[in-house]
Amino acid sequence: MTRLPLNRLSFAAKIIFLTSFIFLPNLGWAAEENQCIQCHSDLWEEMKMSVHSQNGIMCQDCHGGDPTKLDFDLAKAPETGFIGVPNKKQIVDKCGGCHASVETMNFYGIRTDQLARYQTSVHGKKLLIEGDNRVAACTDCHGSHKILPISDPNSQVYPLNVPKTCNQCHGDQALMDQYQLPSDIFKIYQNSVHGKALFEKKDLSAATCASCHGSHGAMPPGVKHISEACGKCHINEKKFFLESVHAPLAQEGKFSECISCHGNHGVKHATKTLYFETCGNCHKESAAVALGEKLYQLLNASENDMREASALVKRSAIEGIFVEEEMGALEETKTNEIAMAPLQHTLSLKRITELYGKLTESVNYIKTSVKGKRQALKWRKLALIPVWVFVIFMAIALWTKYKRLKEKGH
Repeated sequence: MTRLPLNRLSFAAKIIFLTSFIFLPNLGWAAEENQCIQCHSDLWEEMKMSVHSQNGIMCQDCHGGDPTKLDFDLAKAPETGFIGVPNKKQIVDKCGGCHASVETMNFYGIRTDQLARYQTSVHGKKLLIEGDNRVAACTDCHGSHKILPISDPNSQVYPLNVPKTCNQCHGDQALMDQYQLPSDIFKIYQNSVHGKALFEKKDLSAATCASCHGSHGAMPPGVKHISEACGKCHINEKKFFLESVHAPLAQEGKFSECISCHGNHGVKHATKTLYFETCGNCHKESAAVALGEKLYQLLNASENDMREASALVKRSAIEGIFVEEEMGALEETKTNEIAMAPLQHTLSLKRITELYGKLTESVNYIKTSVKGKRQALKWRKLALIPVWVFVIFMAIALWTKYKRLKEKGH
């Protein structure tokens, strides 16, 4: 078949033909010249989807060797730097060689402190200092040949997948027994308020393992640093906790801040019953227990008042009463009730009582206003009775007059 000359191609075909050479990815050219895939075609199928291959990073960049040689001995000759399957320390060195390079990573906008953070982590110290090859290295979390972007739902480090990725090691009882660590953390986390938000509601902002322990710099937060981890999300709670009587004890390492009351991996939805469930763990019969009971009573009263006010406004609207002003007051009441949740971390009875006073003031306004409008509506309905009596009387009179006129033949 004869090839059509370029000048006879349509204008659109010319554009496609020319731009294909400008924007053609390096992947195609690299694959054609890479002899590794002649034998490792199965790994190439995985690697084609990787962010590395799509950016021109090929087999030799991690494994060494000469990919232009088809001959086995020439491709893996000692002078080519071939390392075959790298061990975990070599993996960290290879990954860090690029990912710790500002010049290399600057083009992609990727942070370059991952290697430094890993070196300070529990994983990094055990691998690089103690030579423990059982701990996690880069490929254990990110994969090896098929490395996907964090934003890809199929990535092992996509927020929804992070707990499952960590559980590959931390759910292995035989492995965890060697470090005297629990292996049921994932199951506990699944039933926590964070786990349910992540897995059931698909809330990617919910705390995962990396949120509290870090990712590359993974380590357990110390007693004095629990609030730093929790406070990244729970900002107001942290601020008010620092004003409480517990804060100095936390600084001395005698109190574990958030987890002392809420727990860590199995954090449940916080309710006011915590005052009965946790305060007694440290405070037996004392003024602190009595304070907890008073705070519980205030929180319970605020919930009841809020529930009553909401029901009253809703019922009044159904009755046909205009409740725009009351709905505005109800929103203010809700704001005060919401504010009580973080404020209670101060354990200040005075401040919570003051806020509860504002709440009850709004609730009383709603009750008084609705009562007045109901009374006014009742009087308006009563005022209509004489009007209807007059209308009926006139109707009867007119009908009587009509009948008389009809009888006279008019």
